[in-house]
Amino acid sequence: MNKQQIRENVKMLRRCLKITKSAEKQHTKRQIAQRVPSVLQEYLHIFITMKIIDMVITNEPCWDIILFTVITGFMELLLFCIRHGINRGYNCRDFSLKQNKQRMLWEKLLHMDYVHLENPETHIQYQRAGNGMDRLDSVLFNLADAAEGLITAAVGLILIAPMAFRGTSELTGLWGFINSNGGLFLVIFLAALLELIRALVPNKKALKYMAVINNDRDILQYERTAIYYDQDVRRNYRNGKDIRIYAEQEMILGEYQRNTDSWLGEWEKGIHKVCLANIGIYAITLLSNLLMYSFAVARAIAGTLTVGEIIGFVMYFSRIRTGITGVAAGIGEMSVNQDYIRYALYFLDIPDEKYKGSIPTEKRDDNEYEFEFRHVHFRYPGSEQYTLKDVNLKWRIGEKMALVGKNGCGKSTLIKLLCRLYDPTEGEITLNGIDIRKYQYEDYLDLFSVVFQDSGLFCFSMAENVAASADYDSKRVTDCVIRAGLGERLNKMEQGIETCLYKNFDEHGVEISGGEAQKLCLARAIYKGAPFIVLDEPTAALDPISEHDIYTKFNDIVGTRTAVYISHRLSSCRFCDEIVVMDDGSVVERGSHNALLDRGGVYKTLWTAQAEYYKDTAGDLYS
Repeated sequence: MNKQQIRENVKMLRRCLKITKSAEKQHTKRQIAQRVPSVLQEYLHIFITMKIIDMVITNEPCWDIILFTVITGFMELLLFCIRHGINRGYNCRDFSLKQNKQRMLWEKLLHMDYVHLENPETHIQYQRAGNGMDRLDSVLFNLADAAEGLITAAVGLILIAPMAFRGTSELTGLWGFINSNGGLFLVIFLAALLELIRALVPNKKALKYMAVINNDRDILQYERTAIYYDQDVRRNYRNGKDIRIYAEQEMILGEYQRNTDSWLGEWEKGIHKVCLANIGIYAITLLSNLLMYSFAVARAIAGTLTVGEIIGFVMYFSRIRTGITGVAAGIGEMSVNQDYIRYALYFLDIPDEKYKGSIPTEKRDDNEYEFEFRHVHFRYPGSEQYTLKDVNLKWRIGEKMALVGKNGCGKSTLIKLLCRLYDPTEGEITLNGIDIRKYQYEDYLDLFSVVFQDSGLFCFSMAENVAASADYDSKRVTDCVIRAGLGERLNKMEQGIETCLYKNFDEHGVEISGGEAQKLCLARAIYKGAPFIVLDEPTAALDPISEHDIYTKFNDIVGTRTAVYISHRLSSCRFCDEIVVMDDGSVVERGSHNALLDRGGVYKTLWTAQAEYYKDTAGDLYS
């Protein structure tokens, strides 16, 4: 290991300690505090056992044995209480530590640039980061293990010294050497060497192999898929109807089993190497035990140890060996844990490439905001094809604009750019003549209320869903729900806006239909009160009449604010001031409904293709 690697490891260690401290302030102190009484209790137990055996064999007075047992037993009980008291506090706070570490990953995932969130590789990195965060405080644990091992070995050597150096000069040859100080030092050296080899070679290899398995991309992908089928498919009771109607049980079970088998198959390949390393661990452990017991028996045969001391010698020697193992294993595991931790730190360090801006957006009571696309081109990360090509658009103040076109023409992508979920690859988008990238990001987002086609609601109360916050104005929430067309349903709910949506966590929760869910999303958009409102095909699953009704109702709610409506159904957007037609990533037509029909271009082709459908489903509503 060169100096650069040492500096990097020290830097990583400091950061691990800093993150651990921010997750749980007292964790470091508790790690240290719980080790001391544990070491003392183990050695006191050995000392008591050894002395009582010798006192019984030498016929010491009964009361002396009882008094010694009571005094030392009380000391051991005291250490036991101290250790378990510390451990109880440690275990309670350890849960808090784990939750706070997980919270760090959630916060990163929730706040990172949206461009990362849509990338599947980010979710693989998140899984690896989860493994790394689990090991984050292990660095401190490894240090504590090494320190405890050092203390254990040192105390053991002090306690074993009076018996170990009690050699005899009457013996010669091999027996004489075994009972000499030189023999003792040789055995200690060999035992230490074996423990170091065990910890730093086969044990470290086993841990390395496990690190490779736990962070293997294919295994993580299989794991993600299996978890998806288990949690998102099997446990989501809302899927139960489709599964039964379409007899999807065998398909789901088959896919789950296939991914699980693949997952376990990859695990078995890696575990084979771990097992081979474990054989080396067991072999060295066996050899170390054989050396220790043989040495103790040899000393007992030579008469240099009493019966009690034989037991004490073996147990002390075992603790010394354990201490040496703790030092070696702590250092070895620390180097392996760094492989995990690097993934966690890498995830936490994923940069927010989006420039957040510094100019505050102007808060205007008249909502006079003007947005403009200037020669905007865009392609998704990793793609060579442009989704948007030289788009030029301007929204006039208070204008109601409809954005129409075939699937995949770039409508939703345009809205993502407008909301700065992505930035243009080329060109610029301006707000009141200023590039939107120069505005403070969070401030800029406050200008928008968007109902996406896949907008979601959560298993919170209706009020929390509408207000998007745990703090809300009850009267305002109720008003928005009624204005969105859910007043009748709200009146039937005993708990009103406090009613929990869905039954995932609350048996009194209510199930809502797809149409009701979209109306709640509309209520959420109304509650925010942003000056710019976007409806991105939120009613695609509804019939034309229902969609027209929602758009018309929402048009009345929008009032003088700027709004954009995206829909496949051209008739639903006839009330808009202007209709923009997109095709293959470009704006190909724009104008009023009648003007576009008279032009005889793409819009008329789309309109004609849908006209008979409108007539059949909506009668003369759109005539």
